[in-house]
Amino acid sequence: MRERSKQWQRKIRSNKWWVIGVIATPALIGIVWWLGLLSERRLQPDGSRLSHNESATLAHPHRETLISGMGAIVMVAGGVFLLLNFRKANRNTETADLSGAQISGADLINANLSGADLSGADLINADLINANLSGADLSGADLINADLSGADLINADLSGADLSGADLINANLSSAQLCGADLINANLSGADLINANLSGTDLINANLSGANLSGANLRYANLSGANLSSANLSGANLKYANLSGADLNCTLLSDANLSNANLSGALLFFVNSREVRNLEPLQLQAQRSPFLCNVALPSYSHQRKVNPNRDCDRIPQLLSDRYNISLEEAQGIVNEARQHRWD
Repeated sequence: MRERSKQWQRKIRSNKWWVIGVIATPALIGIVWWLGLLSERRLQPDGSRLSHNESATLAHPHRETLISGMGAIVMVAGGVFLLLNFRKANRNTETADLSGAQISGADLINANLSGADLSGADLINADLINANLSGADLSGADLINADLSGADLINADLSGADLSGADLINANLSSAQLCGADLINANLSGADLINANLSGTDLINANLSGANLSGANLRYANLSGANLSSANLSGANLKYANLSGADLNCTLLSDANLSNANLSGALLFFVNSREVRNLEPLQLQAQRSPFLCNVALPSYSHQRKVNPNRDCDRIPQLLSDRYNISLEEAQGIVNEARQHRWD
């Protein structure tokens, strides 16, 4: 399998011949020119046997003809060589068609798969660390437990793909299509998901800590139990999203749309939600209501006198359980956070 993946890499990366052609062409021209000069020296008449006028008469026409001929050869040879390499480069930079390919466990570290068609491909456990998959079609692909950490997935189509358990740490998924994708237990910490389409995506227990989801479409997404601590959800669309049990510790929510979002059991700790759109009091007081501590609530959500610190006594235990820290350390974090006053 490793050999097959290497063969595909060679095929996809074979545009390196264009670079070789660019380097080799001047060398070829130099060699041809040098051979022309040697020929000129050999064919030059013996000046000791001819008068000055005879030498000039014989040598100059010959030199002009030789130089003209060699110049034509150089131009033709160089042009042909460049043309062949250009055509070869064009052939090899065309979109790679690997749709439906069986390449599970393949070693594709740093592979250039930009714009490739990998729709429906079997990439289970594939190693795609730092791979270039920008604009690639991975719709319906099977990427279970694949390692895509640091991968470039800008504008990639991952709709309907199975990325459960995949490692996408620090991956760039800005403007990517992930609607209907399966990202259960996926690690997306530090990932760039700006303006990504995650509508209807399954992100149960996914790690999105520190991820940038600003402007992302998370309508109807399932973020139950997801870790969104320190994530940036500014301007994100979370309408009808399921955030039950999600960790929203220190999450940025300015201008996010939380219309009809399910916040039951979510942890809202040290969060400024004053600029959140469509957060209603009922969402904060539903059965199994979210845990609130040091939360700056929108003015309209105070209609039923919601206490933004109502669960501060329960937060230390929650933090201790979620982050595997001592209860004393968790209590210290809560005490420090409560010293902050929202403007």
